[in-house]
Amino acid sequence: MSESQLRAVVNAMVRGARVILEKKNFPESARAIFDCCREMTGAQSGYVALLSDDGHENEVLFLEAGGLPCTVDPSLPMPIRGLRSLAYDSHRAVYENDFMNSSHVDYLPSGHVAMHNVLFAPLNLDGRTVGIIGLANKPSDFTDDDAVIASVFGDLAAIALENSRYIDLLQEKTDALSRALADIKTLRGIIPICMHCKEIRDDKGYWNQLEKYIAQHSDAQFSHAICDACLEKYYPDLED
Repeated sequence: MSESQLRAVVNAMVRGARVILEKKNFPESARAIFDCCREMTGAQSGYVALLSDDGHENEVLFLEAGGLPCTVDPSLPMPIRGLRSLAYDSHRAVYENDFMNSSHVDYLPSGHVAMHNVLFAPLNLDGRTVGIIGLANKPSDFTDDDAVIASVFGDLAAIALENSRYIDLLQEKTDALSRALADIKTLRGIIPICMHCKEIRDDKGYWNQLEKYIAQHSDAQFSHAICDACLEKYYPDLED
């Protein structure tokens, strides 16, 4: 790899790292990282997918056909097999430059975009491959340098995935805390109230005026007035 190529790769890696901080969710981060990886390797087609919960299939986030015809539904199951399974099992990037004449082509579904060459780079977290970046149709052959570059972007995508999971968990905790804070001054349970004067007995056994008790145990505030019935009863001499 020449010095200019290495500099370009480093710049692309910096852009990819910045994406992790700027994007709010993993699909957006994954797409931006994939675009950087595709640009640096020269691939025209590809996708990013995550391993399903049962560990048997790829769940595709998006599919870039590179302008070539492809009628395969990206939401269809994508079993872990062929060259793809080698990347998952070995936890490293693998490639095939004569894909259409290899045994791996037998696993392509009908209508899939033609792939003259293919490279798969894993997303590794804690020694486990949790997803994959697929690249295809580079005008020239994929090289070991391309495998190294794709592996770096695979690692960036894995970091983005872990980061998004932490953000989601933090949001869940924040929402739970907000709900708890909102409930702190919410009146709950059975409240003892005098059937005659309507005063309320607190936890210490003291009786409190209704408005005082509610004000102490909630965010409500009172503004005193006189209803029509009490006005007539207590102030009969006042006019309307």
